[in-house]
Amino acid sequence: MTTQALAPGKKEKAPLRHRKSVDKLSAEELNALREAFAKAMEIKDERGFSYFAGWHGEPFKWCEHHTDLFLPWHRAYLYYLELALQAQLKKDVTVTLPWWDWTKSTTLPPAYTDDPGNPLNPKVIKFFHSSQTVDIPPREPGAAAETTPPEVPDLPYDKRWDQAMKATTFAEFQRRLEAIHDDVHGWVGGIMLDRRVAAYDPVFYAHHVMVDRAWRIWQYKNPGARPRDELLDVALRPNGMTVRKTLYVHHLGYEYAGTASKVPGTV
Repeated sequence: MTTQALAPGKKEKAPLRHRKSVDKLSAEELNALREAFAKAMEIKDERGFSYFAGWHGEPFKWCEHHTDLFLPWHRAYLYYLELALQAQLKKDVTVTLPWWDWTKSTTLPPAYTDDPGNPLNPKVIKFFHSSQTVDIPPREPGAAAETTPPEVPDLPYDKRWDQAMKATTFAEFQRRLEAIHDDVHGWVGGIMLDRRVAAYDPVFYAHHVMVDRAWRIWQYKNPGARPRDELLDVALRPNGMTVRKTLYVHHLGYEYAGTASKVPGTV
């Protein structure tokens, strides 16, 4: 069997991966997600879950919070982790990071509270290249955790989402969204309260995908709005993706909604 070469200068179209709400994953998709996390958690080198969790907190502390790079850094972070999870599965199995919609939900998603042996609800996580462990307190499926600070409002955060979406500049949108982000961390409680270890909790990623989705929706409503020009060529730690390269999710190969299934790019 032969394949026809592409015309000079013509780029093959790569399919978009569609991130979904965790509540709308099929049983097969949820099983694939859990399998990918479980396998990644067993890897102790730079392909494994603890390595990527360590980007955000201990031991590397590369995350950006309350800086101009909050949204771009976390978009790149999710992108690289998602690739690492996809590498754990067979080529014919697709897995994407889902989002947890805290604008509608008043509880944690069951996918992250079910027991026993659920890799999305682990009890102990080990630091990258360390014998130190992180204990994850038992989930509180029906309410905020006992460790939730009293000043953190209850879910859902639909009205605050609407207020963030009314921002007319990237800087103001990011400021409003990060304030919501902070309170979701507080509401979940447990290790999500501590930036140094929060990313070792798998629900961290469902929360941050929701944050990234918010940015994507705001971008759609505010075409052309972006971070300040002097930030666009800043290289984000540790892999050097620039802020400019985080601006279009299609260029990163994923989407949250829409009818387009292919975009120009390489396979």
